[in-house]
Amino acid sequence: MTVERRRGAAVLFLIGAALAALLLLQHHGETGAVAAVNAVCGDGQTSGCEIVAQSAYSKVAGLPLAALGLFFYLGLASLLVLGGTAGDEAAGRASRIALFLTLAALAADVVLFGLQAFVIKSFCKLCLATYGVNAAAAFALWPARQAPAGALGRMATVAWGLVLATLGLGVFASNAALEARAATRAGTLLGTPAGATAAPSGNASAEVKRLQEILDDPQKFQDYQTAKAEREFDTSAPQTFDLTATPIKGPADARVQVVEFSDFLCPFCRGLAGAFKDFMPRSQGRIAILFKHYPLDKECNPKLNSTIHAGACWVARGGVCAQQQGKFWAYHDLAFEKPPHEPGRAEVVRIGTAAGLDAAALGACLDSPATQARLAADIAEAERTGVKATPTLFMNGKKLPRVNDFLLMVDKESQRLGLPPLNPQAAGQ
Repeated sequence: MTVERRRGAAVLFLIGAALAALLLLQHHGETGAVAAVNAVCGDGQTSGCEIVAQSAYSKVAGLPLAALGLFFYLGLASLLVLGGTAGDEAAGRASRIALFLTLAALAADVVLFGLQAFVIKSFCKLCLATYGVNAAAAFALWPARQAPAGALGRMATVAWGLVLATLGLGVFASNAALEARAATRAGTLLGTPAGATAAPSGNASAEVKRLQEILDDPQKFQDYQTAKAEREFDTSAPQTFDLTATPIKGPADARVQVVEFSDFLCPFCRGLAGAFKDFMPRSQGRIAILFKHYPLDKECNPKLNSTIHAGACWVARGGVCAQQQGKFWAYHDLAFEKPPHEPGRAEVVRIGTAAGLDAAALGACLDSPATQARLAADIAEAERTGVKATPTLFMNGKKLPRVNDFLLMVDKESQRLGLPPLNPQAAGQ
């Protein structure tokens, strides 16, 4: 096997490592990585990359497949480098080992492709790119199948073992750090209260300079996005909703009424549910959350281009039935706490009974035309008011451009209503 083929394979493994690192960052919701992945896969939670990343098949034993891929690619790249420095015989054996490990990875890729095609029913373009990397690397290493079998040699084996141990610890620690960052972001999902924002300059050249500075500074860019969302909220026309029999958390006469369109299988909605659960006890009775269903499942939401959360219609019907029995929020919390994968009738009954619902009444309700009509009414309202994704929030009828501007908009509404600014931190003390 030629040196060029071995070097080419090593480069391919480094490309695979870069793709895996990007997918790992996207899996944990890192803003820059999400934007980069969306540029390839499509925008937001409806993209195939996001659907696959949030599926039950994106992890093995709690560890994202992207983290395992990062370890795999860096491990094989280091194997080829170490083998190349230990002589021709060791290089051949290292290439042979890398070839068979890559062939094993290709077999796993076939399984993962099948899951995307027939179970998840969405494709992650960057995941498919890693499959291409594996195929190209296998082609580059194919002549190594004729290399002598055997160990690398004592020194090379020890060195590779140390490298693998270091890589394993590094990938595990990085994944843990990213999980911690994601948890911190979830804790501050509702954003921060209103603050001063810079006024735009009237001079054209100064404005161009200011915009360039904004793009070059992440914090300034975030402030710019917040100011833009604030303007959109101020100028938007309020919508009206039928709130009859709509589940409500908070005082019915709260001055700030928030209508939430949500999907029980949506991971972003799950994060928002947790944020609201922490926030509402500190909201000083000023805010009420009214829950409406918008399952991203073509079975009951036919205007969708494709199903994003299979089984979401069943869980939504369960929510309608839970409201009828006066136990919606218990059902809501359980459904979000441990979201089922592609649930059906039996799983919804299990969640409902765990939340205290009467199983027989729930079973009858799930098949009731009235339940279907209630769910269809929520979906129709979502379509009428321009809801395209979940979660979508309306505050006193006005759509929030971004969920993480929630506290900012609460303060703006409070000011409009003649109320003092809300201080949820102080209220919780």
